[in-house]
Order: sequence, then C-alpha cells, then structure tokens
Amino acid sequence: MSYRLMLAMVIAVQVSGCSDLARWVRQYTYPAEFRYVERQDVRGAMRELASHSRQLNDLLLQEDSPEKHRGEMIEHLRAMEQAAAKLDQSGWPTNHPKVDTNLPAFRRDLKLAREGIEREPPNYLLAVLLRGACDNCHASK
Repeated sequence: MSYRLMLAMVIAVQVSGCSDLARWVRQYTYPAEFRYVERQDVRGAMRELASHSRQLNDLLLQEDSPEKHRGEMIEHLRAMEQAAAKLDQSGWPTNHPKVDTNLPAFRRDLKLAREGIEREPPNYLLAVLLRGACDNCHASK
C-alpha cells in the first residue's frame, strides 16, 4: 500500500510541477549529501556565463590594444567566476553530471585567465583559450 502511495505522489509531482511538493519528495528520494539543482538555477547561471563570455570574446577581438579593455575583461571574468560558483555551492554531486564533471576545470581556467590579465605585464592568452571552454559540455552538432 505504501509503495502505491509513494508512486502516486511521484506521478502527481511530475504532472503538477509543484516545486514545494517536489522538494519534499526529493528529501526522501535522494541521499542527504546529494544537491538537487533546479533547472531554472542552471539556466540562469548558464545565461550569465554565456552573456559575459560573448562580451569577453568581443573585447578580445577588438582591433585596438587589449590594454584599453583590460578592466572590462577582468570584470567579465569575475562575473563568470561568480556565476560558475552558483553551480558549485555544496561540493557534493548534483543531478547535472556534465556540470559536476566539467565545472571544476572550468572554474580553474576562469581564475587563471583572470589572474593572467591582472599580472604585469598582462597575459591574455588564457582568456583567449577560454573561447572554446563551453564546448566541453555544449559541443556543436
């Protein structure tokens, strides 16, 4: 009887899309150390990353000296670091295995690119190499 009740609840959650009920069910269906990342949280962070990545790429492709845009580049890299940190708050596995697999290296690359631009003299190479970093998860078809 309890199996049927649980099955009915899971189906109701899936059909209704009620996030409060879904969270309640998850606390009993996922291990305590597992962090369920809501779809809208992932999409929001990815939108932020994409926006700052496009703007950073535009700055890197400018014909004038990159030194003129150095501060803006650093700001975009910091914003990207913050957006990526939103996806990795607990350090525990999530329901997004590609994020779990690739996020640590991506965060490291963001930090190294920012530190490279902050150095005297600045090194823009690592920021340029970030242009393909999204392909690890979002490979073109």
